[in-house]
Amino acid sequence: MRLTRKRRMRQWGEFQIVRNGGKSAAGKYLVLGKLEGEMALDRRFGLITSKKAGKAVTRNLLRRRFREIIRKHGDNLHQNVMLVTIARWRASQATFQQLEADWIKTAKKLKIWHEQPIDPS
Repeated sequence: MRLTRKRRMRQWGEFQIVRNGGKSAAGKYLVLGKLEGEMALDRRFGLITSKKAGKAVTRNLLRRRFREIIRKHGDNLHQNVMLVTIARWRASQATFQQLEADWIKTAKKLKIWHEQPIDPS
């Protein structure tokens, strides 16, 4: 799945809608917030990396890693879901494989994960 501009959350209001109206689950390295149903637009993703995660180089590395995880596994999520990935400070010390496993585990906690990719049509 490509993470095109249309699929990214870019405005603060979108993040607030997910935060106030959705549910969240925490993993070791990240927190996932989700909003499902009619309020959610078709599979939108947002990333938050605060300064607690490290300096700019580290935060950008985390964003690239999470974008790659979403690209690889975004089709395994429900259709109408808005998902915000928030990096915890521990994420900067994790490998890509650890982040990927934690992201999948947390998505399963939120009950938005399917083992088989869902057709985007």
